[in-house]
Amino acid sequence: MATICFSGCAYYLKSIFEGLTVTVHISKMTGKLVHMPAINTNTLTNEFCIRQHQTDTICFECYSFDMLQGHRKNCAPAFERNSVALSELIDYDDLPFLNYAYVRINGHGELINENHLDNIIAIAVKNPQCTFALWTKRVSLIRNRLDLIPDNLILVFSNPKVDRVIGVPRGFHKVFNNVSKGSTRPQNCTGRKCIECLACYRKDSGTDVIVEMVK
Repeated sequence: MATICFSGCAYYLKSIFEGLTVTVHISKMTGKLVHMPAINTNTLTNEFCIRQHQTDTICFECYSFDMLQGHRKNCAPAFERNSVALSELIDYDDLPFLNYAYVRINGHGELINENHLDNIIAIAVKNPQCTFALWTKRVSLIRNRLDLIPDNLILVFSNPKVDRVIGVPRGFHKVFNNVSKGSTRPQNCTGRKCIECLACYRKDSGTDVIVEMVK
């Protein structure tokens, strides 16, 4: 999964802790996510990700862990600042306006806690002109907030089990599945750039069950 990224433009949000101003980066992505802005956090310090990385799921081969410990380690400090900022509630007036059609949530990283999800929901509410697609494995966090999800926030369940293609779980709009290299199972995420495909970023795309081969 080629999702190399680097710090792009940034918005300055007043933090409610320690009276500091925290920079939340909107990352520029490359690979298949080129031209798709993203709000990322630090996979390496996310307790959920650390636990999942020790399991026999897709997380064991996590591209983000490999990249942030390797050739993209320079991204980790900016992503960590996002983790710190987004894990605390941000005042609505301090949330950014975004001049994008689509934004990926969690190109790197995962939901940290309920505050993180509440901030993403609030950013989506404040930016009705933009469609946000949130990838997450944290079903319980999502289901505790189903009545708050705005129409422009697409929830994509990131299925951790390889070769167990499933349908869309309750409360989600789409599901992203992975199959092993060499699998003969039909796939519909086969290398096109996301900005050209948009299957995951449009509710009316006609594709809600996405299947990609592990890279």
